[in-house]
Amino acid sequence: MSRDTGRRPIILVVDDTPENIDVLKGALINDYTVRPALNGQIALKAAMVAPYPDLVLLDIMMPGMDGYEVCRRLKQNKETCDIPIIFVTARSEEADEIEGLQLGAVDYITKPFSIPIVQARIKTHLQLRFVTRALKKNNQKLMYERDLIENIIIKMRGADVLDDRNLRHLIAPVEQTAGDMLLSTFTPEGRQLILLGDFTGHGLPAAIGGPLVTYIVHEQAQREAPGLDILKLINAQLCARLPTGIFFAALLLEISVQRNEVNLWNAAIPEAFLVRRGAVVEYFPSQLPPLGVTTSLNMDEVQVTRNLEPGDRLYLYSDGITEARGGNGDMFGADRLAEFLTGVAVDGTPLEGLLSMLADHTGASTQDDDITLVEVRI
Repeated sequence: MSRDTGRRPIILVVDDTPENIDVLKGALINDYTVRPALNGQIALKAAMVAPYPDLVLLDIMMPGMDGYEVCRRLKQNKETCDIPIIFVTARSEEADEIEGLQLGAVDYITKPFSIPIVQARIKTHLQLRFVTRALKKNNQKLMYERDLIENIIIKMRGADVLDDRNLRHLIAPVEQTAGDMLLSTFTPEGRQLILLGDFTGHGLPAAIGGPLVTYIVHEQAQREAPGLDILKLINAQLCARLPTGIFFAALLLEISVQRNEVNLWNAAIPEAFLVRRGAVVEYFPSQLPPLGVTTSLNMDEVQVTRNLEPGDRLYLYSDGITEARGGNGDMFGADRLAEFLTGVAVDGTPLEGLLSMLADHTGASTQDDDITLVEVRI
């Protein structure tokens, strides 16, 4: 009895000679349920009787429909395409065997055959079939659970509306659950907090920390917590809760109520830059490792504070932009991005133009990493 189905495996034996069927049936009847068929048409009908056969022993030379055509039709039918087929035939030429295997058969046995060899090969291919079926079933279960978790994360991240006042942004994830995240919120007093984050990788593993970070930023903003304290709390919570190997690159902006001053902390995000009157006047490189790696981070000493002027533009972006590689291996880089964005800052053209530039650079219609670009208007 098969542990996979809870019943004895069913072997469909197809041969136009009754004596051959009797020989195989006698060799298999103690371990399997044998379903005989004397020609190709009967075989196709027998293959569609539930429960479906677990394996087919198939002769080639039969009147009417030969074994090759039976195999071809079984493989074309979505209900029977996964059933392993073993040719058992008097045709012993190499070309015959090649044709049978190319049609999708898993094995080829020539007559006269050894009963122990037939039994051993049937056992092997049934074991492979049952293992494959179990793996497929487990994979379907995992995919269902993954989709369920993904939908939960999407709903949790979507519950907090991005306050995009004074912002323009471009977000292009590789998967539905992105590793990149963008948060913007205002405190009751009017300070604006903007966080660009990038969890390791992309997809579901990279997105699991997003709801926690979102909650911390919005909850602490309502408490009028300073940006530095918020960043410290995010790091502490991620260190305590994230699994090993997942960390969080982050850049936090804290813009004053009067919008004339910004505090900035960069933890492993590509260098942000400030555009003033159509030119880049300052870059803000990373001064911290990613968050969630260690609690021993001295964030107080790396805070950057700058005065702002009306018309200034601050640009933040994830590494999916600058690390996009062209056909010769060269990265898109910060210089190309800065050139594009200084023009954007002057004429206000859509940020989406960057996607065309990236596609031209990489020569690909798909991207390898999440892309996020933020323009903060002063």
